[in-house]
Amino acid sequence: MPCQCTRINRCKNDITKITDAKYALEKLKDFNNPMDSILSGLGASMYEMATPDNIVSCASAIKNMNSGASTSIDAMISQCSMKTTLLQIDLERFEREDMEYHQNLKSNRARS
Repeated sequence: MPCQCTRINRCKNDITKITDAKYALEKLKDFNNPMDSILSGLGASMYEMATPDNIVSCASAIKNMNSGASTSIDAMISQCSMKTTLLQIDLERFEREDMEYHQNLKSNRARS
């Protein structure tokens, strides 16, 4: 089994980047939640501003303008969490293998 130091460093870098991305997505979600409320209120206001023949479609369109964003953000946050978990598992394996490799290398040198 070879040295895993390079893989360990890559794994740690990936975990950091994905953690940063997840944090950014969570902040985006915080900004997105008020947008849903604003659009919902605006959709309700349409009943006072629109003509009777297009009022329902206008109100519905406004309320649904941001509906996909919340779902997409939640899905991306979930993907980040899953990927981080998988990378943590890989990292632990790489660190275990690397420790064994370096211990074996040290013992072989001591015998020589």
